[in-house]
Amino acid sequence: MKKYRLFSAIAATVIAATAQAETAAPDGYTLEKTVIVSRHGIRAPIARYSKTLTESTPQTWPAWQTEDGELTPHGGERETRIAHHVRRWLDDTGITSQGSCPAQGEVLIYTNSAKRTIDTGKNFAKGAFPGCDIPVRHLEEAGKMDDTFHAIIRSPVDDAFTAKAGKSIDDMVGAGGLAGVNERLAKNYQLLEDVLDYRHSVACEKEKQCEFSKITNTLHLTQNKKPAIKGSLQSASSIISSFILQYYENYPEKDVAWGKLKTAEEWQAVMEIKNTEISLTYASPFIAKEAASPLLTFIQNSFADHGYNHPYIKEAQKARTVLLVGHNSNIASLLGLLGTAPYELPGQYEKIPVSGKVIFEKWRDKDGKAWMKMEYLYQSAQQLRENSESEEKNLPRRITLKLADCPTSADGYCPMEAFDHIVSDALKRQ
Repeated sequence: MKKYRLFSAIAATVIAATAQAETAAPDGYTLEKTVIVSRHGIRAPIARYSKTLTESTPQTWPAWQTEDGELTPHGGERETRIAHHVRRWLDDTGITSQGSCPAQGEVLIYTNSAKRTIDTGKNFAKGAFPGCDIPVRHLEEAGKMDDTFHAIIRSPVDDAFTAKAGKSIDDMVGAGGLAGVNERLAKNYQLLEDVLDYRHSVACEKEKQCEFSKITNTLHLTQNKKPAIKGSLQSASSIISSFILQYYENYPEKDVAWGKLKTAEEWQAVMEIKNTEISLTYASPFIAKEAASPLLTFIQNSFADHGYNHPYIKEAQKARTVLLVGHNSNIASLLGLLGTAPYELPGQYEKIPVSGKVIFEKWRDKDGKAWMKMEYLYQSAQQLRENSESEEKNLPRRITLKLADCPTSADGYCPMEAFDHIVSDALKRQ
């Protein structure tokens, strides 16, 4: 079997790892409040099928029954499943009481105004708080972007700005910078080309360029627009997104990437392209500051009032559980802005999987000292694909996230004072 050189060198054996058990808090620790940042659930491709996809292969793409970009029924069901386990954890930690609805104001669900994020919020409420009157809030009319969740460039863009952004990406990549990424991913691209039969595609014939690794990646920045790295990374990532969505949606194996991705190693190889694209586009510190500042400010002010003016911030401050539903760009930029240490999600091909949740937990110890713990709660690739009713098979996985600049304890607790300083410094960064 061919061996594929992976950008982050995640071994295929990771995919078979077992779920991490929930770890009990130290004696005397009480959970006071949690803010959960979630990616939406399984959706149909946003543009079905775009020119990039249709011209990339001579093969026929499988049909979808759900409208472009919307949450699928299966995606809603999987969100309800993970929400059920979130509720059990909230009960176990004393945030909610088993078998009863939260009191008015104890829970805030606030989503971006895309239909898939709104529907994800509704399915979360259904799974976590069945039979309870928990409204799902959103600011704009459905289909319009809410600034809190809009991962865009907010500053004026000139040559100096573009140079700083490019250096931030190059520094994150390391040797070779953005210009060297294609060489590192050459074997990964070759596998994708084989899956697509790219040499017989319209794109290959028309552009006379039949190797992704030879297509230059270029950073594009425009004020009030999302950042983009146009070229092979962006094109390949949109193709691979369709593959993984087919897999999650439980399409027959013969229809998922036309049955050509057969092993965990092959999936990891192609997904490494997508993971690299989302990380380089949104997670470098300079761009993350542009993209994630409103979201991080909302989170900061949910825990303590710093004078932020937002229609839902008072509700967020009062609530003991806050759910914010957005997109992979939100989580990538948020974790980049905070300086989150590198992490792996055992059992997943994506670094930011659908329905995955970054949980900010404020704890207080018996001496009154406040602590922050960050975790990533998610479902494995196989769990997202399956329709299992088994509690054991549906048990979500969780890892502890650590901030590079926080003196975190062995079990993942960062002093709240240190966390506050990290957040303030990140929002002031130039």
